[in-house]
Amino acid sequence: MGANQKTANLQAARPRRSLRALLVEDSETDGLLLKRALDRGWFATTCERVDTAEKMQKALASQPWDLILCDHSMPQFSAPEALDLLKKHRLDIPFIIVSGYIEEETAIAAMHAGAHDYIMKDRLARLVPAVERELREAEVRRARQKSEEDLRRAHEELELRVEQRTADLRRANKQLHEMFEERKRLEHELLEIAENERRRIGFDLHDDLGQKLTGVSLMLKGLEQRLATDKHACFAEAQKIEQLLDEVMRHTHDLAKQFSSLDIQGDDLGAVLKGLAGNVKKMFGITCGFTLKGTLPELPRNTIAQLYKIAQEAISNAIKHGKATEVTIGLLRQDDQLVLTIRNDGIPFVQPSSKHRMGLRIMNYRANTVGATLDVKAADGSGTLVTCEIPVKNGSKTSLRSAEDGNASSSPAVPTSRTRTSAAPVEAKHN
Repeated sequence: MGANQKTANLQAARPRRSLRALLVEDSETDGLLLKRALDRGWFATTCERVDTAEKMQKALASQPWDLILCDHSMPQFSAPEALDLLKKHRLDIPFIIVSGYIEEETAIAAMHAGAHDYIMKDRLARLVPAVERELREAEVRRARQKSEEDLRRAHEELELRVEQRTADLRRANKQLHEMFEERKRLEHELLEIAENERRRIGFDLHDDLGQKLTGVSLMLKGLEQRLATDKHACFAEAQKIEQLLDEVMRHTHDLAKQFSSLDIQGDDLGAVLKGLAGNVKKMFGITCGFTLKGTLPELPRNTIAQLYKIAQEAISNAIKHGKATEVTIGLLRQDDQLVLTIRNDGIPFVQPSSKHRMGLRIMNYRANTVGATLDVKAADGSGTLVTCEIPVKNGSKTSLRSAEDGNASSSPAVPTSRTRTSAAPVEAKHN
C-alpha cells in the first residue's frame, strides 16, 4: 500500500468537523471554490453567501457562525465595512480576508482593523491551515473570556457576601456595644446602690443606734451612782458593764464614720491610700502599712475613687472575715501597668461551695468600670493577697515622692503569677 493511499485511509477514518462559514463574496464561483477548499480540509461546511451590508446583518442575526471569509473589494460592499458591522454586533468570529488582489499596506491596515488573516485566492492551499489556527485561537479566547466572566461573577458574589457579612458584624458589634454599655450602666447603678446603702447604715448607726446607746449609757451611769451610794455588791459589775458599753459606743461611732464617709478627697492616689492605712490603724487597732514605688501617672478622679474603694473593701474583708492583725497596701508603677496590692496575715483564701459573694463581686465591678483586672488568692505562707492591675499610658505623668510607712515592708507585695478576672465574680470565702 502506497503512502498516498495510507493518507487517504487515515482521512477517511477521521470524522469531519462541522463548520458554519459566512462567505462575504459577490462571486458565486469564488464562493464555491472556497467551500470546496474547506471541504477538502475535512470540514463539513455549511455556507451562506452575502454581498451587501443588509444581507450580512441579516445573516449575523439569523444564527451563530464559526468563520467569516470576506472578499476585500466588492461592487456594493467591502472588507472594512464588513469588519465595522461585525464590531457593531460585538461578535468574536474569525475574520479572514480572501481576495484576488490586495496591496500589502491595505492588508496590514485590515489586520489592524480586526481581520485575523488575509489569503490570496490563487493560494487557497493556505486557507485550511489558517482556518484551523484561527478556530483554535477563537476557542482559547472564548475560554479565557468565560474564565474572566466567571472570575468577575465570583468576585461580585464575594463582594456581596463580604458586604452582607460586614453588615451582620456591624449589627452584632452594635448590639455587643449596647450590651456592654448597659452592663456598665448596671454596674455603676449597683455600686451607687451599695454606697447609698452603706451611707444609710452609717447614718442609722450614728442617729439611731448611737443615740440609744448614749441613752443606755446615761441610765447605766445613774444606776452606778445609786449602787455606789448604797454600797451595793453589784457596783463592780455595773462598772464593768459601763466599760464594755463605752467600747461598744466607740466601735459603733467608728463604724458609722467609716460607712458614712465613703467619698474621698484629693487627686493623689498615693496620699489617699496612705490616709486609708492611717485610718485603719486608728479605727481597728491593727498594723496597716503603705508603700509606694515608681512614678505614678495622672489618673481620673473616678479611677482613684474605685481603686481606693477596692482597697477599702479588701481591708474590711481581711479584718471582718480573715481576722487579720496586719495589712500591707502596696502601689507600684510597672512599665505600662499600675499594680495595687493588699496583703493580710489572716485566714487564707479558701474556695467556697457558695457562689455570688457580694463583697468580691462589687470589687470586681469596681475594677471593671475602670478597665482593671482583679485577682484574689491565698498568699504564700499565710493570709490573702488581692491584686488589682490597671493599664496606664506612658505619657502624662505626675512625679510623686516614694513614700513608706514605718510599719510596712520596703516594697509592696506583688505576686509573680496571677489568674486574672475582669468582670466575672471572684468566688471566695471572704464576703
